[in-house]
Amino acid sequence: MISLNTYVSPSYTYALIPTGWYPAAVAVSADGSALFVANAKNVPGPNPQNCKSIIGVGADSDPACNAANQYVYKLEKGGMLTVPAPTDRSTLDALTAQVAQNNNFTPSANHDQNIAIMAQVRAKIQHVIYIVKENRTYDQILGDLPKGNGDPSIVVFGNAYTPNQHQIASQFVTLDNFYDSGEVSGVGWNWSTAGRATDYVEKTVPPSYANRFGPIFYEYEGTNRNINLSVPDLASRQKLLPIPLLNDPNLLPGVRDVAAPDSSEGAVGAGYLWDAALRHGLSIRNYGFYLDLIRYQLPSPFTSVNIQPSTTPFTSGIVQAIPANAALAPYTDPYFRGFDNAWPDFYRYQEWAREFDQYVSAANLPALSFVRFMHDHTGNFDTAQFGVNTPEIQIADNDYAVGLLLEKLSKSPYAANTLVFVIEDDAQDGPDHVDAHRSIAFVAGPYVKQGALVSTRYNTVNFVRTIKDVLGIPYFGITDGTAEPMADLFDMPQTSWTYSSLVPAILRTTLPLPAKTQNNSLPDSKGNRSARKPLHDAKWWARKMSGQDFDKEDDLDTESYNHVLWQGIMGKKPYPEIRGGADLRENREQLLKNLR
Repeated sequence: MISLNTYVSPSYTYALIPTGWYPAAVAVSADGSALFVANAKNVPGPNPQNCKSIIGVGADSDPACNAANQYVYKLEKGGMLTVPAPTDRSTLDALTAQVAQNNNFTPSANHDQNIAIMAQVRAKIQHVIYIVKENRTYDQILGDLPKGNGDPSIVVFGNAYTPNQHQIASQFVTLDNFYDSGEVSGVGWNWSTAGRATDYVEKTVPPSYANRFGPIFYEYEGTNRNINLSVPDLASRQKLLPIPLLNDPNLLPGVRDVAAPDSSEGAVGAGYLWDAALRHGLSIRNYGFYLDLIRYQLPSPFTSVNIQPSTTPFTSGIVQAIPANAALAPYTDPYFRGFDNAWPDFYRYQEWAREFDQYVSAANLPALSFVRFMHDHTGNFDTAQFGVNTPEIQIADNDYAVGLLLEKLSKSPYAANTLVFVIEDDAQDGPDHVDAHRSIAFVAGPYVKQGALVSTRYNTVNFVRTIKDVLGIPYFGITDGTAEPMADLFDMPQTSWTYSSLVPAILRTTLPLPAKTQNNSLPDSKGNRSARKPLHDAKWWARKMSGQDFDKEDDLDTESYNHVLWQGIMGKKPYPEIRGGADLRENREQLLKNLR
């Protein structure tokens, strides 16, 4: 939408006119009779052939895949809209009403019921654990579930590798119509932590991602131009990271993040979920969000200042995390390692569990905990630790960490008043037969429906809105304020719950896992039968992914990555080519049977 003020009439102070998705620029014709609106986005639709080319040349190239143009930023087209300039009040009234309908300014028919349900949940829940993961679609993970609108033919990491996510979806709620609001991590992390993204973020991320192998900077999770914004002055920054990059005397001081949203309550750059929680008296703890990640990957001759990983960082006194957000810094666990594809989520879970045990003993669990389990991003196969060095194993590592956390909570005194929310920041690293934004999301704990399929259309904003409703945090503004909470997930009589984590079989030769092996309880899709041993070893993956940069979020040729991923896991199974969009909720048993 765009807004009009006194341009049309001095007496008409405010009006709205509908546009396409994300109007990026507006101009008026020379004679004032028309408005020209440049829309930056449209709905991408299915992306089963989500790739550009296989990395490499010769035998490794794939012109057909390259021509498919099914990467999310290729499917999401811009456009130009020409609108006759409205000249009378009745037209403006009609257009404003249309915008109100398009943007849900008018509450839905069941809005009052939704609010009543959330009030009941809020009265019972005192804690939320918010887990953000990386970059997977619904079909890529849950397409082989026996219920829901999943396409088992394009499952890559099915039940064999993600038994916990399958079990959580089956035991609690299967959300088969959930969409990540962000296309990639640059925007996705802002939507996931603020329920919106600034104009700066939306306009700079696409050209940044179009130049993945050029001199780009990822400045959407706290750092700007690789400068840590949690420390306010040049001297502190130089002390923090004493390399020539930061010895420039012209570096500006201050902690203002160019990508950060403002607060609706007037605080500049303080519009994140943690900011709002702190302003309203809630306690928080941060495990891995918005860290200075450069210290995990500095090349020679600066490797001496890299943060070395440790399986026992707290007892060894080895700091693993340097905050990059000034507000989060005092609440960040310094022993929880951030985005590092060489390091297993299993040890991230161990550090979270160490602190959780302390909170149980002291009876002071924070109201809102942020937990980053990132290994479903995959990568760094040649340097990955403990044999967690192929995509299947890394995905399984991520899945197991989520399952362990949920089991730990379920067996604690906090099981009765804590909800766990799990989301992907974006869905760019995989195919989906419905839409390139469709992704996995989970809510588990007391008062959550069990064994339910919920096909209500929800997205990241609904997710953040629901967390805020549960904890009584005021809305950021019009975006989350007009989004409906995910009330369809809750059932107030459902007070009891438990969870037992499942060990993905493929982890058996890697991490120090429990002796007891639990069998997967869900049917397996044909492409995932090699549940105990990867089809290829780390050397194969390192060679095939040569040229990719896995050291930070999305700094890779994502389209090519997806096709190599399919080739390396699915073997000779043909890459999907048809952009379907069909509703596959019916006849699931036969559909799954055909693929076994």
